[in-house]
Amino acid sequence: EYLQPVDVTRLPVTYFNPGNDPDKVRVIPGDGFYDYGNDFTWHDHYVDWFTLKGDITSVVNDIHTVKAGFEGAFKEMQLIDIADPYVEGGFGSSQDIYRVHPADGAFYIQDDIKFKGFYLDIGTRLDWWMPGAFVDRAVLGDNSSFTEGLQEQYLDETFSVFGNRFKARLMPRLGVSHPVSNNMMLYFNYGHFSKLPRPQFVYAKLGESRFKSSFQRFGNPTLDPETSVKYELGLRYKLTNDDVISVNAYYNDIFDYIQTVSVPQVRRGIDGITYINLDYARGRGMEIEYRTRFAKYFSGSFNGSYSIITTKSSSSDDGLLLAQNLLDEQPIKEVFARWDRPWQLSANLSINVPKGDNPNVFGLKLPSDWQMNFRWFAQSGRRYTPVEFVQIRPNDGRPIYQSTTDQTEFFSQIGKHWKWADLSFTKYFGIAGMEYGLTLEVKNLFNDQNPTIINPVTGNAYEFGDDVPEGWNDPRYPDVFYPISSPFPSDPSRWRTPRNIRMGLFMKF
Repeated sequence: EYLQPVDVTRLPVTYFNPGNDPDKVRVIPGDGFYDYGNDFTWHDHYVDWFTLKGDITSVVNDIHTVKAGFEGAFKEMQLIDIADPYVEGGFGSSQDIYRVHPADGAFYIQDDIKFKGFYLDIGTRLDWWMPGAFVDRAVLGDNSSFTEGLQEQYLDETFSVFGNRFKARLMPRLGVSHPVSNNMMLYFNYGHFSKLPRPQFVYAKLGESRFKSSFQRFGNPTLDPETSVKYELGLRYKLTNDDVISVNAYYNDIFDYIQTVSVPQVRRGIDGITYINLDYARGRGMEIEYRTRFAKYFSGSFNGSYSIITTKSSSSDDGLLLAQNLLDEQPIKEVFARWDRPWQLSANLSINVPKGDNPNVFGLKLPSDWQMNFRWFAQSGRRYTPVEFVQIRPNDGRPIYQSTTDQTEFFSQIGKHWKWADLSFTKYFGIAGMEYGLTLEVKNLFNDQNPTIINPVTGNAYEFGDDVPEGWNDPRYPDVFYPISSPFPSDPSRWRTPRNIRMGLFMKF
């Protein structure tokens, strides 16, 4: 039996004096956490995934290396979402239930051509996708709720194989490299890549679903996969036999980026919100890498990159937010993407002592057959949209900060940067003809604090005493009326994982 979640006042209680009557004492009604009942949504899903692959390679005249192959993934996916499961006999106020059997894969061929002083890798890949018979019946069946226009679009954009509707797209690839000198290589890469839509973007509410909300999201069976077109130009230079440096620049266009829009008659007689291939994103940047080997057992590398990613929308839900009046208007200008992390640095140092070697350090003979790795990593923090100071609330003196409505400011700020170091050690040994390994791994060696939930007032994770946006429950000025809007912002997940140590033993056979 499912019960509606309830937040109740529990001991020890927190008292406060109403601002309009300081002679009275009242109790804050709860803490924002539910004490009894069940979640607002009952969810269950599973995926069975089977993959089939094959390829063949042929070498012709020591010039051509031709490789051809195929791959296919065949799935069974089921999803059950029940909103408010504690009402109406356990089936809630709305449901979304489907079981689908999609498949996707590719056929590809490539030719690696080696000329004197010139290397060419050219190929193409045919990506295919079958949404499944569930979609075909929902769109084209006798009892379909889809409009004739959408049915015609589905037929025009798909083709039939063995009674199932398919989509396919050709993805060319090209790689060229040219030795400028004995120590320098210039290279260029170009390619098209596809990414399937998330299942809920296609299948949501396609089956027999019940819904009462005014802002329902319906899947769109005519969605196309997102397509990326990537360009890369680089230079690799061998300083010595043990030192190599690489510099490259790249540009990445993402087309058919999926977005939500409000659509009248998204189903016959139903207005709602659905997904379409509307938006785009683009990234550009450069990267430098240095690799070295030294002192027999040591190797290391350093990598640095800088990039910028912009888009008209960082979330597929902008159309939903617009319908709910949580967004003033659909973005019309490119802004920084939510996932843009402009700079990144990493350094790696490895020690590898092979079997039979016993290094001597300051007169101390070390064991053989072990390896150690130290990695340091840093990158810019998460992007966030800044807030603006509005006023001091008269009744309690709380500073009020509200999100900016200026589209050019969306995700324009960057939170505190991240950094951490990892250390790992592995010692190999043999017993009774079997090889074993003892491992020690320390993640976040120096216990750095890296913020994952950004307080847009400070650009860092929340600390007690910080001002917070208007919608947050500030413990200095707590919500005092039921229901409490949210718990205090002291969620421990606002920081990345602290230092953790793991030990293990493995066996090779």
